[in-house]
Amino acid sequence: RLGNPQLLFVGNLSSYKNVGKIIDAMSFIIKQFPSAHLQIVGAGDDYNHLKEKIISKQLENHVKLVGKLEQNELRFRYSSCDLYVSASSLEAHPVPIFEAMACGKPVVLSAIPAHKELISMSKAGRIFSTNNPFEICEKICEVYSLRHALAKTSKEFVQKYDWSLVCKN
Repeated sequence: RLGNPQLLFVGNLSSYKNVGKIIDAMSFIIKQFPSAHLQIVGAGDDYNHLKEKIISKQLENHVKLVGKLEQNELRFRYSSCDLYVSASSLEAHPVPIFEAMACGKPVVLSAIPAHKELISMSKAGRIFSTNNPFEICEKICEVYSLRHALAKTSKEFVQKYDWSLVCKN
C-alpha cells in the first residue's frame, strides 16, 4: 500500500481521459492528506506528457505511472485502493469503473452522461467538473470520508448487473 488514501485510475492514457486533471488535483489532495497516493494504470499516447506533468509538479512521491498490467496484478490494484477516480470526457460503458465497484470501491467520476447515470443508479460515489481540480479534491475527500458505506453500496449495485444475471434476463 503506497498511501492513505490510495487512489486509482485504470485506462487508456489518451487526452480524452483527462488524467492530467487528476494529477492537478493531487496538489490539493496532499494538503488534506499528506500521504495520499495516486496509481495510474495504463498505457497510451499521453504517457510521456503525464510523466512530465508529475515531475514538473514535484509529485513523484504521490503519483505513480504504473503502465499496463496483467489481470491478476490489476485485481490486486483494485483491491488495495481506497477509491477509483476517472476524469474522462467520453465513455460509453466504462469497464474499469465496474471492475473497481465489483471490488467494493467507491468512485469519483467526471460529469459526463455515462458517469452521471452510473452514480444516479448506484449511489456509490460522487460527480465532479473536470475543469476544477479543487472540486475533484473536495469530492475525493467527501467520498473518502464515506468510503465504508459507499463501498457496500458499490458492491451491491454491481452484483445486480453481473454478466451471468444480465444474460439470463
